[in-house]
Amino acid sequence: MSSFFKLNKNKKFSYTPRYYDERKERLDNLKKQYGDEETTAEQRIRGKIRRPRKQTMPGIFSGASMRTFLILGILVLIVYYLLRKYNLF
Repeated sequence: MSSFFKLNKNKKFSYTPRYYDERKERLDNLKKQYGDEETTAEQRIRGKIRRPRKQTMPGIFSGASMRTFLILGILVLIVYYLLRKYNLF
């Protein structure tokens, strides 16, 4: 009866990285040691170049709802055309 409720143990694995970059490891250790306060000139320039995203109004005119209204409008026009064509309206 005890083997019926026996739980499996967690499987273990060992991960060994494919590539080891000694230079990168050394730089990471130096960054940890001295802090990340200093940024490179390239990072400062990238930060200044980035533009803020365009602010949009949430609500009726957002992308998904606008598309829904457009499809609904086209369907209404098609139904109206078919009703007029077959003199049902």
